Amino acid sequence: MAMPPIDLRLRNLENAELLIASFENEIDAAFWLRERPPMMEVLGVIAQSDDPSLHLALRRAVRPLDEDEAAIVKRLDEESERAFAAARAEEERRAQEEAAAYREAMRHADPNRPMQLAWSLEGGFERVDPVDEREISDEVRAAILAWVRERDEWVAERGLVVGEAVVTVWPGVLPKGASRVQAGGHFTPVAAPSKD
Repeated sequence: MAMPPIDLRLRNLENAELLIASFENEIDAAFWLRERPPMMEVLGVIAQSDDPSLHLALRRAVRPLDEDEAAIVKRLDEESERAFAAARAEEERRAQEEAAAYREAMRHADPNRPMQLAWSLEGGFERVDPVDEREISDEVRAAILAWVRERDEWVAERGLVVGEAVVTVWPGVLPKGASRVQAGGHFTPVAAPSKD
């Protein structure tokens, strides 16, 4: 039975370059690992085999890092961690700036723009967009409840009611010929509560 090919993930400690070394079989890979060239760190084994003993044998075959190599590995890992932390901090800063810009834009947006709302049996009404600070008027609440009751009738024969719904509404002045609740809302039915 032919042995599967083996790939090794490597890092050149002189320039931090990441490499792949390919071997025809585990014997060749194990021999190379025992004679591992200086300044070449083994990061992992990629084998077309799930046999844990193969991976263990190859890990054990690796010539240990000497003192100089270990110091370089420690420095490179610390640099990599600092770079990752800096990138994460920059990403968070950018996300906060974008969120602040979006909140500001929403404050100046058309107050009668469509508004997306969620409704549930348990929790009542809630804005889908937490940045949207517009009031949910009594007129909007009544229109959504009427929309829900209509769908309650659709599922009543199966012993169900609307448990949750997400709809888009016109919160203020209705455009000519428009309904308060726009088409395209969706709902999730649940078992009707007991009448006891």
